Amino acid sequence: MAPAFHQVRKILLVVFLLNIATATLKTLWGNATRSLSMQADGIHSFLDAASSLVALIGVWIASRPPDDTHPYGRGKYETFASFCISVFLFFGCFHIVRDSLFRLQDGIAPEVTPGSFGVMLATMALNWGISHWEKAQGAHHKSEVLIADGLHTQSDLLASGSVLVSLVAGRAGYPIVDPIVGLVIAVIIGKVGGQILMESSRTLTDASRIQPAAIAEIVMKIEGARACHKIRTRGNMGQVYVDLHLHVPPEMTMEAAHVVAHQSEAAIMRKFTEVAEVVVHLEPDIPGLEND
Repeated sequence: MAPAFHQVRKILLVVFLLNIATATLKTLWGNATRSLSMQADGIHSFLDAASSLVALIGVWIASRPPDDTHPYGRGKYETFASFCISVFLFFGCFHIVRDSLFRLQDGIAPEVTPGSFGVMLATMALNWGISHWEKAQGAHHKSEVLIADGLHTQSDLLASGSVLVSLVAGRAGYPIVDPIVGLVIAVIIGKVGGQILMESSRTLTDASRIQPAAIAEIVMKIEGARACHKIRTRGNMGQVYVDLHLHVPPEMTMEAAHVVAHQSEAAIMRKFTEVAEVVVHLEPDIPGLEND
């Protein structure tokens, strides 16, 4: 079943607005207190918002129905949006590493205030809620882009925890911890970007989505199925396409063979709800005859 694109768009819109709010708060406070780690976290949150916007555009395009130019639909635009999210993350990595190295050289100490802790704790609580909700909805709707965006927001939560450590260290008189934590945040962001890139590349390169043995086991339970081979799957986690070759008795009529094919398709789609389409190539099961 294809993702519920309308619901996914609504979720992404809410997440986008919340990310803008948290990013603005952290960035303004980080600039006011000269906290590089808080500024880096603010940049990360703006990247969250940018990725949500890209995801919104990708899902809007992906929701368009199949036509003559895109007979399989435009589902890969959602995957491409996930890929773009990973690019945003890598860009953020570079920016934070550069600023952290500069700060290690200039030695400017951030100003740590009770308000700094309040801002970080409040935004962490909000990010936790966003990430948990977005990943749960992504799993429910089998949406790659929601899961990717949720992982992005989760990385923001981890980064914010690192910022708290730097604030405590700054309060204790160790300002050098601030740019070091900035580097730690860059590593966290880069790791999440790599995870999203690997998953999106599976769809874009047509990697197998379901084990052929699992499909063969289902098909071979259908009466009249003699053999099943050349099983292939592709697509994203919420929209998988399957094709296979099915052997039936050579004396079986065309009408009866098509019944077996339709039963096979229905059985596969009942077991794997993410399957959008199954194409069955019928072949006569003749011993010694090499079938295409």
